[in-house]
Amino acid sequence: MIRDVTLGRYKEGKGVLYELDPRTKLMGLLLYIVSLFVFKTWVGFALTFVLFLVLRYLSHIKFSYMVKGLKSVFFIILFATILNLILGDRNWTKTIFTLWRMVGAVMASNILTLTTRPREISDALEKGLSFLSVIHFPVHETATIISLAFRFIPILTEEAGRIMDAQKSRGSRIGEGNLKEKASSVLPLLIPLFISAFRRADELAMAMDSRLYGSGNRSVWKKLEYSKIDAMGYILSILILSLVIVERCVL
Repeated sequence: MIRDVTLGRYKEGKGVLYELDPRTKLMGLLLYIVSLFVFKTWVGFALTFVLFLVLRYLSHIKFSYMVKGLKSVFFIILFATILNLILGDRNWTKTIFTLWRMVGAVMASNILTLTTRPREISDALEKGLSFLSVIHFPVHETATIISLAFRFIPILTEEAGRIMDAQKSRGSRIGEGNLKEKASSVLPLLIPLFISAFRRADELAMAMDSRLYGSGNRSVWKKLEYSKIDAMGYILSILILSLVIVERCVL
């Protein structure tokens, strides 16, 4: 399950989504998630679902590969769905909508990270939040922290996979038995994983210091520029959100 985490991974490929400006993709993701939590009827459900299918098609990423990313949050989604079903007096329509909101948000986020390099996400965040520099908000540092967090997700999952393989080769029964035994078998992973994470963080800090990070203005290797495709992306995102708002107010 740990190796199935796709959030934060970049998958090399070609397609319309790969050509979009990362600022367009970030704004599109934000508007899409808002749309997911705004709709209240099957019309809004259909609009958001069809848009997801279009995005999946434009990304050229296999649906089976994207579904693997849901395994890491499966129990959270399952628990939230059951809780909503119990507290909602077995309202199946509301439960299905809640399930789709969680799944749609995770899948859309996966599409963003799979089609956008972490460096591009960092540049997009820095550009998008640049207006906050007026109040002396550390925009560049914040964008860098978020970018590093995305980079560390696949690194730590791969490291956890290697630790699991090493412990299994020594006779450890990780992931076997009942739920209590599975939970207790995961505990020996935490200490070496934390040590590895701190070691990587220390190496990263030394590398940044050796390159005089923070000593002056940072140059940009690739400038972000909008194109006609980005304009179409903004129009589509705003159109879907507008339709969902109309659907909520009218129906």
